[in-house]
Amino acid sequence: MNEQDIPIDITVRKLLDWLISRRICNRDWPDKIDKIRTKIREALQDMPEHPDMRELLVSSHLNYFTCLKIVELLKETEKDTKNFFGSYGSQRMKDWKNIISDYETENVYLAEVAQSIIQNVAYEIPGLKKHNQKLESTQAECIKKQDNARKRVIELDQEYKKQCQQLGIEGVKIKSEIIALAKDLPDQYEEIATEAKGLQAAVQLYQDFVQANLDEGVEIKVLENLKFLIEHGDVTTYEWKYGEKPVSIEHPFLEWQDDDKEESNEIDFGDDGGDIDFGDDIDFGDTDAAETAEGGEIDFGEGEIDFGDSGAEIDFGEGGDGEVLELDDVDTSAIIVEEGGIQGGIARDQDALSLLDNRRTRVIIIDELEELAGFLTQRLVEASSDSIKFDMVSSSHTQDSNTLRRLLDGVEGIASRLTELKMQQLQTLRDSPAYTDRLVDTFKQKLRLKEKVLSSIEDLKQKVQETEEERSRGAEQIKVLQDRVKSWREEVEQDISKRYKGRKVTISGA
Repeated sequence: MNEQDIPIDITVRKLLDWLISRRICNRDWPDKIDKIRTKIREALQDMPEHPDMRELLVSSHLNYFTCLKIVELLKETEKDTKNFFGSYGSQRMKDWKNIISDYETENVYLAEVAQSIIQNVAYEIPGLKKHNQKLESTQAECIKKQDNARKRVIELDQEYKKQCQQLGIEGVKIKSEIIALAKDLPDQYEEIATEAKGLQAAVQLYQDFVQANLDEGVEIKVLENLKFLIEHGDVTTYEWKYGEKPVSIEHPFLEWQDDDKEESNEIDFGDDGGDIDFGDDIDFGDTDAAETAEGGEIDFGEGEIDFGDSGAEIDFGEGGDGEVLELDDVDTSAIIVEEGGIQGGIARDQDALSLLDNRRTRVIIIDELEELAGFLTQRLVEASSDSIKFDMVSSSHTQDSNTLRRLLDGVEGIASRLTELKMQQLQTLRDSPAYTDRLVDTFKQKLRLKEKVLSSIEDLKQKVQETEEERSRGAEQIKVLQDRVKSWREEVEQDISKRYKGRKVTISGA
């Protein structure tokens, strides 16, 4: 096999060491490179105006091969300075030829290019690829977060709508709608009290049951407060407490601060064309002193005040010729005598509230409804099951299961209306108007969270866009470096091949 047929294979990371070990380059090449670069910086201060020259200097990494291209361009731009012997009189050409000569001395250019190839192949390009992979991972993560955020927005919308439906509002002007519901709560109490009249049969069944299980002659009252509500309706606590209607009712003042109302802040200056009427008959007391002396004094009169000290006495009709007034002859049918104590009183504070509007009495009535529901549930189980051997009540008070179910549904319907979430919140609002702000905040918290999530979606979109742009720039930079390394590698392979009689040279790993 001929020597020329033996290829030369050089690993890219060992390229510089290979050149130094073959004595093609010296170990002190970095010092010489610093001097060459100083000359390059000085030469760049005086460059001709040429589009190709400008593009070359901007797009290329300045090294030995770039300097060769610059000299080729200078041959065109400096051709006017060429003399009869073929040399150039231009200082620019002399400077760049000197730079090339310094590069070729001890093959400094090969060491520099080898170092650049190793730097790009081993560090720059892998670093950019790794960074781009990280950017792609960031993009995928941002897109996933966007999908999750959109799902979260839908969930928050559904939660908000559900919360509004539970309270019975549209959710446009939250505080105004809640306050309106709280103000309408007494009307709902009236409806519940009207429906409660249908519980009379259930209450009577419970009363008969209890009475049937007592000894003869013993009586006990059950569900007295619920009976009172059924018979009298949702009257004031005063009437429930004292057994009579109050003369007047002083309702507790409930103040709600409605922030949703649009109040007019304009001042009316009365710009309607009217003038201010100061009046022409105002007496400012500017009367003449003489007039004051003549008729301006106060006349207290010269007579004496008669205090009635004339000695006359009141005639009570005792003795004398006067007639005696007999009380039996006086018509007293139109006289109303107000009794002392609570009769004819005024309902104030908690006493002015209705039974269902008063938290204490409402709780009592709810407890009695639960008691009645428990009784009817037990009776329904006994009536529906044939396996129960012991019946708690005699057959004379038994009811069929359909009737018991109807009575139980009525009781549970009233109880559920009084204890549902919407009613509890509205009751709390009337008990404590300050609770309005806390309740409104629970609604607005959902809206604030939704806005925050929507804002995060926009931020993620922006981040995805920025990441994509950065990744594209990185990909372009990788391609530029790869093309540059490929060009340098080919140049080095050709240079080494010439030194070894045309043998094939391959720089692997680049």
